[in-house]
Amino acid sequence: MTTAPLPLAAKPLAARRHRFAAWFIDGLVCILATAPLTLSFYKETSASGESIFSSFVNPYAGNPEWRIEVVATVFLGIYFWLLHARWGQTLGKRLCRLKVVSSTTGEVPNIRDSGLRALVHPVLTAIPYLGAVLYLADALWMFADPKRRCLHDVIAKTVVIDLRDPDRRASGRSSLLVGLGILFALCIALVLVSTLLAR
Repeated sequence: MTTAPLPLAAKPLAARRHRFAAWFIDGLVCILATAPLTLSFYKETSASGESIFSSFVNPYAGNPEWRIEVVATVFLGIYFWLLHARWGQTLGKRLCRLKVVSSTTGEVPNIRDSGLRALVHPVLTAIPYLGAVLYLADALWMFADPKRRCLHDVIAKTVVIDLRDPDRRASGRSSLLVGLGILFALCIALVLVSTLLAR
């Protein structure tokens, strides 16, 4: 006897470790996509004598190429906004079998809520000196929230759910190995791209 698939609203919440894995994959994707812009930014920063740490905590101060930083940030915001509004999944969430849904309807968040969710990261990181701390607070919020929501989920009224079947969640070792293989491949690709662009 086959059981009917659970509706999205009835799916279990995503495990924190799976959310972290999805975040890591999306981070690598974004780094690879913006590498040409950000590498030129850091070359300019190192030539000006400013440390990479000070440019990280205050990316716009004393940076003649601040427009590059803005373009990269806008690109990342659009990446998260459009993919969450269309499918509820970024590449990282798709690989980890997670999905962002509205906490009120259980469906993919609408374009406004997806935009609000995607806007939190750029706004937090743009705040000089406090941006990195606020970004960390946003991520750590899921450890205090009973629904495992980050602060951007609370603001946009979304939750992240696990799409895997209950039977397959118990035997998740093979998917973990596949995920680790993908992460390793992305890391190698990042090293290769950064080496080629650094020449």
